Amino acid sequence: MGLTKFIDNHIDEEVVNIDDSFLDILNNLHEVITYKTLDHRILWANKTTLEEFNLSMNQIKGEYCYELFHNRNRPCRNCSAIYSANTGEISEKPSKTPDGRSFLIKSYPVKNDQNKVIGVIEIALNTTQQHILQEKLKYNELKNDFFANLSHEFKTPLNLIFSGLQMLDFKAENNGHANIYSKYTQTIKQNSYRLLRLINNLVDITKVDSNAYELNMQNYDIVSLIKNITSSVKEYAQNQLKHLYFNSEIEKKVIACDPFNIERVILNLISNAIKFTDEGDEIIVNIYDKMDKILISVKDTGIGIKEIKQKIIFERFGQADKTLTRNSEGSGIGLSLVNAIVKMHDGEIKLKSEYEKGSEFIIELPVRLLSTEKVKQEKKKIRHNIIDKIDVEFSDIYF
Repeated sequence: MGLTKFIDNHIDEEVVNIDDSFLDILNNLHEVITYKTLDHRILWANKTTLEEFNLSMNQIKGEYCYELFHNRNRPCRNCSAIYSANTGEISEKPSKTPDGRSFLIKSYPVKNDQNKVIGVIEIALNTTQQHILQEKLKYNELKNDFFANLSHEFKTPLNLIFSGLQMLDFKAENNGHANIYSKYTQTIKQNSYRLLRLINNLVDITKVDSNAYELNMQNYDIVSLIKNITSSVKEYAQNQLKHLYFNSEIEKKVIACDPFNIERVILNLISNAIKFTDEGDEIIVNIYDKMDKILISVKDTGIGIKEIKQKIIFERFGQADKTLTRNSEGSGIGLSLVNAIVKMHDGEIKLKSEYEKGSEFIIELPVRLLSTEKVKQEKKKIRHNIIDKIDVEFSDIYF
């Protein structure tokens, strides 16, 4: 039975045998569907309508739509059903309920054999979530713009500070006063790096939250990458009278990863290990080959982490030590960002720690390669600024 005949029978209030399969189709559509008379009384509604407004068919049938859905005593302004009833044309307009739900309503005029409009079918799509998503996207764009501008505003004076420091170092060296001023210039430089690190982390964690943080995946030798990073920071560990070692089960393993961000992850973990160990302690970086995945371990014999703190260590601002008298500085963003970067590689990071005995962070990365088509022609060069990145990442450590 056609919908027009079905509606005609309801208008005439005749008892008819409705095709069950036809009703099933209407009732199982996700859109809100109603049939209204020309005076805006609802004669029929599908299941979605009843569920959306938490009503029964008896509660909805015969009621004026503007009273039932909009708490009004007269038809809504710019009602699409009125336009369709008057013109005989399909009409589409947005609408909003008093509780804030948004709908896109499409009205279809129903005509009899004499081409006279006898009612209106309304199909309404709930666009509330779309509006919320659009608002979130706008908010994320504003937030990204804000932090991008904030980063620029902070980095501009920082660059001037670094330029001034270079000039001071140059002048002091030429005048033979390097030993006198180096202590002060080093303090300024280290704290400038700390501020730069905090700015970078804030901007990047905001990008992660907004799904705007992107990886530059390459087919890269992970063993060589981790070995070079460890070698680059050995001097820092030695200056603190701590022992840093590197071991690997394999000599080479090429996997798909973002070398720049993997380098950042490992630097963060080694930096934490140096911060939370004492003189004479060991920090060991190990690589294990598990065929379908690579395990990277950063293990230390330091102070360890209390069990109650281990559950929040990867959360935003989830520092293991939040006291004002803690031994090392930090914002609590680093490990949250590390966790996010590892997950973006489809990997996982785990923590094993025993208080006062040491900690081990274990990264699992999947072993897979990019197809030739996906490998970018210009690979990102990551080694040219390794010293600067170490200075930034290790800026919380005072020598």
